[in-house]
Amino acid sequence: MTNICTIAKKVGGFILGGCALIFMGCHEEIDESARYTFVGETIRSYLEAHEEYFSDFLYILEHGGCKSLLGAYGAYTCFAPTNEAIERYLVEQDSIWRASLLPGSKREIWTGVTSPELSELSDSMCEVLAKTHLMGQKCLTAEMGSDILPTQNMYHRSVGVRYDLDENLHTIIYLNGAPILLSDEEMENGVIHVLNGVMSIATLTVPAVIDETPFLSIFSEALKVTLLSDSLEQYIDYDYKDADRRYNVPSMGLVPAPPYKYYGYTIFCEPDEVFFNMGIYNLDQLYEQCKKWYPEATDPSFTSDNNALRKFVAYHLLDRKMTYSRLVMYNLTYYKRGTMIMNSESIYPPSYDRKEYYETMQGTMLKVTRPLSSEVSGFDADGTPRELRDCILLNYAEGLVSRADPFNTTYGSLNIYGSIRVLSPEEVEADPNRYPNYSSEALNGTILLLDHPLVYNEEMMVAYPLNEIIRMDIIGMFPELTNNDIRWSSGLDLEYSGSVIMSMLPHGYCKGLKCNTEETNVAMYQSGHLYENYQGDVIMSHGEADWSIRLPHVPAGTYELRLCYYINDYRGICQFYVDDVITGIPVDLRINGTSPQIGYVADVATSDNGAANDKQMKNRGYMKSPDTFFTYNGSHKARESTGVLRKVITTKYLSDGDHWLRFKNLSGDMGGQQQLCFDYVELVPVGLYKRSDLPANYWRQ
Repeated sequence: MTNICTIAKKVGGFILGGCALIFMGCHEEIDESARYTFVGETIRSYLEAHEEYFSDFLYILEHGGCKSLLGAYGAYTCFAPTNEAIERYLVEQDSIWRASLLPGSKREIWTGVTSPELSELSDSMCEVLAKTHLMGQKCLTAEMGSDILPTQNMYHRSVGVRYDLDENLHTIIYLNGAPILLSDEEMENGVIHVLNGVMSIATLTVPAVIDETPFLSIFSEALKVTLLSDSLEQYIDYDYKDADRRYNVPSMGLVPAPPYKYYGYTIFCEPDEVFFNMGIYNLDQLYEQCKKWYPEATDPSFTSDNNALRKFVAYHLLDRKMTYSRLVMYNLTYYKRGTMIMNSESIYPPSYDRKEYYETMQGTMLKVTRPLSSEVSGFDADGTPRELRDCILLNYAEGLVSRADPFNTTYGSLNIYGSIRVLSPEEVEADPNRYPNYSSEALNGTILLLDHPLVYNEEMMVAYPLNEIIRMDIIGMFPELTNNDIRWSSGLDLEYSGSVIMSMLPHGYCKGLKCNTEETNVAMYQSGHLYENYQGDVIMSHGEADWSIRLPHVPAGTYELRLCYYINDYRGICQFYVDDVITGIPVDLRINGTSPQIGYVADVATSDNGAANDKQMKNRGYMKSPDTFFTYNGSHKARESTGVLRKVITTKYLSDGDHWLRFKNLSGDMGGQQQLCFDYVELVPVGLYKRSDLPANYWRQ
């Protein structure tokens, strides 16, 4: 530890006030009067000037092809591990690899390190290590967020953030497990954070990580025998050919396609003890229970979609990679060019429930909620006192929760659990005896633990979690945009038009998006909380476009289908279709809400706070925006805008299977500048209109 403390005092001869972070046993007070500002020094020249501490990292940068980059103009973040940290890392990784070769090991674990000697590290592994510790955007500790950095690293991975305190109550920030020793050392071309560790690099896919986790043995076996493990192996599309493509968009210039196409997954797993508590100790016993949960799934083949065990496992799988905090939009921040462009807490009221709806690999819906409006508390499955609003819950519904025992609520004769708690990775990692060898991050996904078995029961879902206005951000419906740092993006690999990030979506890039003509091009536009977007982004086409999006697989039933759209003079005239059947007359998206055809009247100009006006607008097929989120950085309620409306598309029975909402621009030639711009869809079960227990303001939200 002496060398580490020496660095804390001697590297550069300075520490920026208020930002120094001391790791573990190094608690000596730092003389902050010794700090000074580097003028004209780059990240590279700084590392070279202190080669006695960073020579190993400089070797990795050189052989990884990144050293010259850090001497050039730009705005980079460099997470620089010390020599001591790299030496320790090489020994550890070499030992892990060699141990995996011994008899009795499940598999060879390829760490990329096969020697403790730095000189024997391959150039390709040097590149991986170098890019893992570099970001193409400046990121200070004040911008690091709650659990992941706002920008992916140059290896196109999210960087996990964890905060802790040492015995002297000094703050420690861990980045992918590596503690920051010195922080926020600003250079001409970016910032350096000195690490007392090497940031972990996930090398195993999701199924392999689950297989290596000792307390997930039953779930892992179920994943393998159903062959659903094979569905979780994809990592990158090596056949993707549009990385360098640019689209010439009128008035917008050249808009890039995504620079890569990665796959990702989120897996919800029950630890073995959850099954043990139910008297389930092996796969056969789990299968017998699954046949009770899914009595209609009668095929005995574990690889059949109509097998009960496969249905159970598939409901735990999402085809998008999300960390714990990204499951719902809560306390989410990200930055572009050093400026905060998204703060979810400026969009939503503090007590508004944060909820998202995801389609699982079973083909059915999963609801994820942080119920911030709840005042209910109780004891979780382990007897720990908790408040519902502090938890992320699966298939939560206020009417379903037992106030006497909210964390153990069940439904029906099969005792299907609702409001299943997702354990935070920090909680799990803090109990290594109970959860040994846990890693939430895999090469291509995230693994999260549950406190009760997760089962899809359509009767329960229709009666409770999905018996509400199902609002889904259109950009959020495409997992490809989450997996490739396009939704909620840092903008690292994308381009700007003013303050807006744009990314054109090549034909076939998103499986839920179809371009019906060769000439049709569709783009994602992201502006964060600076404009009127629901979750910081919209989808837009230009020119005489004709395209479709697949609606989520909601339970079969009759729904009112609504769509949020944006009004301005560049918009077009849109004909809507559902399943290629014309729905209604064409809608001119240029007409402001105050037009008599729509009839928007501000609530303050009415005697009943807009209640009668809501009915008048609904009779014409329109609705105001909700009053449950804010626009323009929190300065206005969305409901107050006359330029963002909801259009009632149709009321239709949606059977099981795929249904498509199609948009066709009928505007004619406007120099290619006509646009169709949409934000979110809403699916409302018609039975909801018959409920008398809903509050008077329900339809405003």
